[in-house]
Amino acid sequence: MRQSHELIAGSPRAKRLVRLLHVGFVLIGVVNTLLGPILPLLSTRWRLDDAGAGSLFLVQSAGAIVGSALSGLLIKRFGFLPLLIAGFGLMAASTACLGFEPWVVGLLSISGTGLSLGLTIPTINLLISELNIGRRAAALNLLNLAWGVGAVSGPVLVPMLSRTVGLTVALLCVAAPLIAVGILIGRSTVLLPVAVKAGEATSSGAIRLWMTPYALLTAALVFVNIGTESATGGWIASYVQRLDPSSQLSGAVAPSLFWAGLLAGRAAAPFVLRRVRETRMVLLGMFVAVGGLVVILLGTTIAPVLIGVGLTGLGLAPVFPTTIALFTERFGQDASRLTGTLFVLAGLGAAVFPWLVGLASSHYGALRAGLVVPLVGGFVMIVLHAAIMTTLPSRK
Repeated sequence: MRQSHELIAGSPRAKRLVRLLHVGFVLIGVVNTLLGPILPLLSTRWRLDDAGAGSLFLVQSAGAIVGSALSGLLIKRFGFLPLLIAGFGLMAASTACLGFEPWVVGLLSISGTGLSLGLTIPTINLLISELNIGRRAAALNLLNLAWGVGAVSGPVLVPMLSRTVGLTVALLCVAAPLIAVGILIGRSTVLLPVAVKAGEATSSGAIRLWMTPYALLTAALVFVNIGTESATGGWIASYVQRLDPSSQLSGAVAPSLFWAGLLAGRAAAPFVLRRVRETRMVLLGMFVAVGGLVVILLGTTIAPVLIGVGLTGLGLAPVFPTTIALFTERFGQDASRLTGTLFVLAGLGAAVFPWLVGLASSHYGALRAGLVVPLVGGFVMIVLHAAIMTTLPSRK
């Protein structure tokens, strides 16, 4: 019989669990951004064109969508911590198997990686939110910073390890700490009771909330934002490598610069918010991101492209966490009914946009043409956010 005790927020055990979850989120950041840096190697191994390579993102994101859709039901059935144990275990196994040669094994591994990300990311976000009711926005931004640390370091460390010890060993080095986190969470289930119960919600109530203009516009913004983010971060290594095939280092550095810009922007957001309202900060970030994408497309040498990559990451940084914070503030306790759907839409955007980049690249014979997709996404975000601002009540 499953225990049903509550984990008291702020207790020493809860604090240890929170620290462990942040370590786990660093590793999730590595796995979440892993496909882009190793995409050139996988494309060569499996003889894929850009359309075929883009379908790998589709497979991973399809798994993430399924995981996100199931996470709420599984939390209610098994609790937070058992679900996280299973999620990290699946993530470790899928990451390790990705280094094997057969295409079918690789495809199943990519799908399993996406499924594990879908199970763990919403679960950890919800658990951290429930354990920090009085400071949810700050706690979630700190969690996103942890993710950013992994997203920045992974695209550099994994390719470097691959060149030294081979891709299979490098992926095993990523899988090992994932197993360790799963084991430590398993020990937490003995030392710590099951955490907060998932909120109950009726389907009719959730549908009624979704029918508001603000909710629909926010859903569309999350879809386009994560799609733009994933398309840029996933394809930039291949783009830079083709721009200068002699420079292997630039191909590894480019995605790290993108995620570093994302990390720096989220770290700076609390200081910017002292002078600028959330909605204006997000809008400013969107214009910076569009400018960065224009620099990437117009650049003909490595240096300006890398500058554009950093600007794009910096501009996109505040969009997702601030949008989620405003969403939670707007709906209050009802927000827990809707966040699962937002993560599903985020996964759908992460699937569609990188696939569209590969499709456009194959059709026009140039990856530069494919990267017009995230640029269009940037303009769409500006329009959506402007519409959202009209639905928000004015406040000091």
